[in-house]
Amino acid sequence: MRPLLDTNVLVDVALRRPGLHEASGATVAWCLNNPGSGLLAVHSLATSSYLVGRAASPAKAREFIADLIDGMDIARLENTEVKRALTLPMADFEDALIAAAAESAGATHIVTRNLTDFRKSPVKAVTPEDFVRLAAKG
Repeated sequence: MRPLLDTNVLVDVALRRPGLHEASGATVAWCLNNPGSGLLAVHSLATSSYLVGRAASPAKAREFIADLIDGMDIARLENTEVKRALTLPMADFEDALIAAAAESAGATHIVTRNLTDFRKSPVKAVTPEDFVRLAAKG
């Protein structure tokens, strides 16, 4: 499996959102325990840093990002992927960027709490809870 983690999953973990961080944390842990399997979009790192920096501190945000990138790969998001995102039938451009990055990197899943916006994604979207169940099956 090669999941790309959406921004909301990262923020769940960094801010320990009640009722959300358990499955999101298990997803991040799976990625970190399987080096080279998990994927991140660079713009998710920027957004996560901003949100965590505001809610906690800029130092905590940078530490969190540093931990993530030690065990996960950054999905390519260059001119080709941005052009692809523009063609996807998705209302939210940020989600289309996630989908295009996931597709380009060969992701098997996009792990997100926002399944509705990924209905037309070329890469299947699953919740963190669903991903944890899939990962347990091997």
